[in-house]
Amino acid sequence: MTAENKHLKKNTHERLIVVFSILLAVVVVAVSAYFAVLKIGGNKLRKKLNPDSAKLPVSGDESLPDDADAYYNGAAYNYNDKLVNILIIGVDRLQPGASKKHQADALFLVSLNSENKSVNVVSISRNTIANVDSYDINGDYYATSKQQLCLAYTYGSDDKQSSELTVKAVSGFLYGIPISGYYTIFMNSLKDIVDSVGGVPVSISENMTAVNPAFKSGADITLTGSNVLPYLRYRGDSNAPRLERQKSFIKSFTVQAKKAVLKDLTLPIKMYNKLSSNTVTNVDATSAAYLASEALKAGFDFRGVEGVSGSDGAYETFTADETQLYELLLDVFYIKQ
Repeated sequence: MTAENKHLKKNTHERLIVVFSILLAVVVVAVSAYFAVLKIGGNKLRKKLNPDSAKLPVSGDESLPDDADAYYNGAAYNYNDKLVNILIIGVDRLQPGASKKHQADALFLVSLNSENKSVNVVSISRNTIANVDSYDINGDYYATSKQQLCLAYTYGSDDKQSSELTVKAVSGFLYGIPISGYYTIFMNSLKDIVDSVGGVPVSISENMTAVNPAFKSGADITLTGSNVLPYLRYRGDSNAPRLERQKSFIKSFTVQAKKAVLKDLTLPIKMYNKLSSNTVTNVDATSAAYLASEALKAGFDFRGVEGVSGSDGAYETFTADETQLYELLLDVFYIKQ
């Protein structure tokens, strides 16, 4: 090999090293930026929390210790301030911005614990009787009274305020559990949500052929954008079966979503942007990216507030079982001292 060839080979080798070094630096910077964005998103959500609001009442002659947020059966508890809680609100309307008042048809509180890699999804009946703030037609507050939780949404002047009022009512019902964000979904967005993960398989537990001939009791079907709304909205004689269907849908959707995101890690942000016209939220893109990345690594547990369905003479009501609610809150949101 001539000296000239050796020199060319050396230069080529050096150029490859330089190019490789540049590419490696770009990758390192990109990965660092990605995780920095995730950290920023997580910090934003936690800053919105007020853990001091979480206080469970004590019963009988018991008193709450100074260093505790709850006291139950001889044990003291503290609120787990590592949690991030997001309220999912489903509204019975096609899209945001309609002038006619509508209600919150579905309520799910999603609690992310990034330390033990877990997500608890707590379902709450729309008909739950709780303290709800009422406002007159001018938007002025005039009373707080026992109403269905779903009605909190009707008092807002727009979907943002309606979502905030719903968050306040749900947090109050849960004895001050802090909620850092809300994601309000309208019916048009459900079609894209389902199709984005390739469909959601479910088992039909009741006869719903009145809304779709394929919805026969015992049938296994895959929900798509074309048939998901009748499945989730069908009410029948009571809201209870619909709530169970919504829970089953979310369980199955979670499995499908994890699979879809593993195939395309950019899917959460793509969907966040695509759904922006049919959702209302105070969770920004960086926070959404953080939630998606943490949820991908987490195990999911699905819980529900139990109670008794009834009627106020005109509308269906749901009265929570206070003991079960208390123990559920301790299990999900508190740490035993």
